[in-house]
This record gives sequence, structure tokens and C-alpha cells, in this order.
Amino acid sequence: MVALEDIGGESCEPVSGLVNKIYYALHSDFATINDPKKICDSDAALVAGSFAELAEIAAAHVFKTGKKFFQIDFVTETGTIKSTQIGEIGRSLFLNELVIEIAGSEAELIGFCRWIKNQKLVVLSEEFGTGNIRQIGSSRLQATAKVEHNIEATLEGKNSVTITFSDKNFGPAPIYKGAIQLSPQA
Repeated sequence: MVALEDIGGESCEPVSGLVNKIYYALHSDFATINDPKKICDSDAALVAGSFAELAEIAAAHVFKTGKKFFQIDFVTETGTIKSTQIGEIGRSLFLNELVIEIAGSEAELIGFCRWIKNQKLVVLSEEFGTGNIRQIGSSRLQATAKVEHNIEATLEGKNSVTITFSDKNFGPAPIYKGAIQLSPQA
């Protein structure tokens, strides 16, 4: 059972923003995707003992052989994460959205946009201020992507792709504490 705790206080430097890269992998590339602990369950080992355990993924995910996370660099100070409560009281969830902007219109980027539009994913992004790694996509509800490509009329205008990764989850995008595996699983 989750113990009630005093929440709040002030951070000495409460800055925002995301580090200018994300990590993604296909949901099907994992052997195991871990989730935060639950509020209630018949197995006491799965139940959170603190508010933090409701928001943290303590163990690293396990990839299938030959699989790994891939990295995308995006325009600095364009990444955002937004978590919004949705649904009716008593059966509500959170809609988590990670939005990034990638500059350019090269064939590789446009091809990536075509590929990612129907994929089921797990996506990680690092908060600039805290260093927390936030996750979109879970063991049961994967992340999906929506893509918008813009080439503005003015020469100094945007030539970029905006990708919104989203999922529905029990809480705001959780904090992933495991390793980010960038080499294929042996």
C-alpha cells in the first residue's frame, strides 16, 4: 500500500527543457518492458510503497537478441513533454506527449517520417534540469508517432519535421532508471 508522504518543497534550480536527443526502439524488439509499480495488486511485491515507486521504472528493459535503442538528435529547445489527465473520474488515464522538431528535408529524414507513422514504439527523452529519463510507451500501451513536415514560404522560415510521440498510461510519463542500450543485445 502506498504510504502518504509530504510532497513539495522547492528545487534550488527548477529549470525546464529536454536534452536535444531521444532514444527509440520498436515495441516488438523487447523481450521485457518494465513498468512502475502498481497502486494495488494481489501480489504485494508489485505494489508501490511510496509515491516515487508509482513513477519510476527501476529495472532496465531487456531487448531481444540483436536489438537496441536508436538515437535521434533534434533542434535544441524544441522538445517538450506534456501529460494530461483524460477520461472520467474513477477511470481516468494520462495522455503523454513528447514533441520534437528535426531540421531539414533530406531524403533520409522524409523516409524516416514515412516509416515511423505506423510503428509501435518505446521512446526515451532526458530532462535538461534533472537528468531524469522520461519514457513514452509501456509494456501494454506502446507509443505512436504523428508527423508534420513544414517548409515555410520565407527564406528564414522553418524547414523542419515535428514529431509527436504519444501514449496513454496510468500516470505522467514515468522516469526510466535503467540503462539505455545503444549496442545490440548479444
